[in-house]
Amino acid sequence: MLSLTVRTWIRYVVPLTAITAVTMVLVAYTGMRVGVAGDLVAARAEMHLGWELAATAWIFQLVLVAAAAPAVRSIATGAPLSQSSALVDGLRGVGRALVPIGVVVFAIVLGSVALIVPGLLLLGLLALTGASEQLADPLPAALLDSIAVVRANAKQVAMLVAIIVAADLAIALVAHVAILPALAKKPPVAMLASARTFVRVIALALIALSALPACALAALYATRRTA
Repeated sequence: MLSLTVRTWIRYVVPLTAITAVTMVLVAYTGMRVGVAGDLVAARAEMHLGWELAATAWIFQLVLVAAAAPAVRSIATGAPLSQSSALVDGLRGVGRALVPIGVVVFAIVLGSVALIVPGLLLLGLLALTGASEQLADPLPAALLDSIAVVRANAKQVAMLVAIIVAADLAIALVAHVAILPALAKKPPVAMLASARTFVRVIALALIALSALPACALAALYATRRTA
């Protein structure tokens, strides 16, 4: 699975990153519209925004699984797609995934509001929805397909989902340590500006790297579905 993930990502990094930029346009817009904070309160709000972008990146990554799935399947079967085909098929996959993943996210959020554990369980069970070969079928075919594959490979899926979420948060942590100085009660303008940089770096890093976890989930589905 690891080899399939890396080979797919490296081979199709350009079309997959382009699709990621389109899919995560809201993240890009959020990062670019942030201005220099006027005071400490505003700076801390921007810091929280950066962490929120990292904490919610999994939503977009679940959609991106559908973009990566055609490319992953082509590598797995020994018939690689062209770069243009990977782009077109990936965009088509994103279009097909919007409604199913919307249902998935709604279920996860609802489960998390009721109690954190059900939300986490649903995230694991439905994480492979975008990779499903039944994605174009009427609901809930893709969701049930994901649940079936996950139940047979629960440990592997749980570990991968945990790694993906942790990696998203690690982006924010690294950016925080590298960019944000300790905010004093009366920080200088340069210190306040670093909060904006923090948000922008996180947004750009998520766009640059989110295709990789999408490839990993699609590769897990491809290898376990046929196992």
